[in-house]
Amino acid sequence: MGLFQDNFSMLSELERHAAMVVDPVRIHEIGADQWPLAMIACGLMTGNDPARLQDNIHAYEIFRQKVTPSARGAALKQLVRFITQRKGEGWRAFIPFAICEPEALISSAAAMQLATLAQPSATQKLHGVESLVEILMRLPQCNPAALSALLGLSDMRALPLLEKLCNLTDERLQPLLESITPSGNHLSYQWVLAVLSAHPALAPAVTDLLERMAASAPTVLDLVLPIPTWSFEKPTPQPLHGWTRPEYLARMLPILKQHLTESQLARLSAAFAV
Repeated sequence: MGLFQDNFSMLSELERHAAMVVDPVRIHEIGADQWPLAMIACGLMTGNDPARLQDNIHAYEIFRQKVTPSARGAALKQLVRFITQRKGEGWRAFIPFAICEPEALISSAAAMQLATLAQPSATQKLHGVESLVEILMRLPQCNPAALSALLGLSDMRALPLLEKLCNLTDERLQPLLESITPSGNHLSYQWVLAVLSAHPALAPAVTDLLERMAASAPTVLDLVLPIPTWSFEKPTPQPLHGWTRPEYLARMLPILKQHLTESQLARLSAAFAV
């Protein structure tokens, strides 16, 4: 029987495994073959309570030690199917996959699903993005794969939420700029410019990052995503505008010239050339 084939057995199994995870003794009795279901259950049964986030983080640390990356990726896919079917209910179960997972592909996939499947709040349609940004800001180390995924949304509605990261210190932001791999889209570039304006001392790291971004895509796109995706029959991104690399560099130059040296500007001119 599949995990979510029968509602009654599903609920029973989830409750049983979640109870094991939150029990300080029984959690160590969970075998490697049981941990994928146990991690899903822990997230679904306790994730709606923000105060239980640390419990989920603790569980994920054990989960990733006991379970292979491929099995963790399979558990994430199973969680996506369940939350999609439930129209976003339980979406916070994605959080530990997004912030604690060392495999970049799994972490970024979890962050993207969290951003696009989360149920909107009364005041914020992009509630998943808002929540994940707030969590990333509180962590001692921000997961670069999760941030890269949020920047990869390419939807400018996310910019005011992502700009909150500009409140981090130079010391927190520099390693992030050095390790993230955002695609060259309108949202990503505008966020990097916001960081540069707020933290001029990070100009060398920003220059390196913009060079990497220019190499990732010949066209800079601005999109609107169907969020939450489960509320659309055919969730297809809607393109709003596109620029060539030289066109987009020209848009950025007024800000870049305020903070970059001539040599840094020359490097970007070469990187953004057709």
